[in-house]
Amino acid sequence: MFRDPFKWLLFELGAGYYARKLAAGPEADLRRGFLESLVLPAAQAHAPGNGGPFRVLDVGCGPGHVARALAQHGCDVTGVDRSLRLLRIARKSAARQNIRLRLERAPTHDLPFGDATFDCSLATGVIYWVEHHEKTLREMARVTRPGGMVVSLDPHASMSVPRMQAYSAESSLTRRDARKLSRWATVASFNRRFTEAELRRLFESAGLVDLVFEKRLNGMVWFSKGVVPTRT
Repeated sequence: MFRDPFKWLLFELGAGYYARKLAAGPEADLRRGFLESLVLPAAQAHAPGNGGPFRVLDVGCGPGHVARALAQHGCDVTGVDRSLRLLRIARKSAARQNIRLRLERAPTHDLPFGDATFDCSLATGVIYWVEHHEKTLREMARVTRPGGMVVSLDPHASMSVPRMQAYSAESSLTRRDARKLSRWATVASFNRRFTEAELRRLFESAGLVDLVFEKRLNGMVWFSKGVVPTRT
C-alpha cells in the first residue's frame, strides 16, 4: 500500500487531471446516485423554516464536485482536503458558479471541527484510499451530531480491471470513460476493496449504528451509511 505522503504528492501534481477526470462520465453519474440515495432525502427535512440548512462535511472534497452539488441543493457545505491545488480548483469553480462553500486544508484523520458540528459527514472515494482509514471514519463520526449520518462510497471487493472492462463494454461507454474506470480498478487493487463484513466492522468500530450497504455499478461499488447513535 502506498504511503500517505506519496499519495498527497500525486494529487498535488495531478490536480488538474483529477478534477477533469471526475467532472463528467460514469464517475459523475455514480456521485449523483450516491447523493440522491444517501444524503439528499435526509437534507430535505432540514429545509429553511424547518430547522435550518442541512450541514454537510465533505471529507477529501478534492475539486469540489460533490460539495458544489450539495450546496446547489441548499445544504450548508464545508469541504476539507490535504491538497492545496485541489482546494484552489474547488474555490475557483465555486466562485465561477457563485456557490458559497467553506473549504479548509486538513488531513482526513484529524478534522479541525468540534464534536457534533454537522448533520452528515461524507467521503466519496476516500476511505479506501487514505492511509488512516479507521481514524478517518471515527473522526467523521465524532464531528457528526447524534442521529446524523456518516456515508461513504468505496470499491467492492469484486472490483477488478477485467470486470470494469466488461461493464464498460456492456454499457457501451466511450473509450475515454472505459479507461477512467479501468484506472480506478487498478488504483483500488493497490489500496483497499471491501467485503460487506469488512465495511461492517469498520463502521461498527467507529460507533455507528443502523448500517446500510448498497451495491452499485454492477456490484463493484459500495454506497455505505451509518448513523451516529443518540445519547441516552
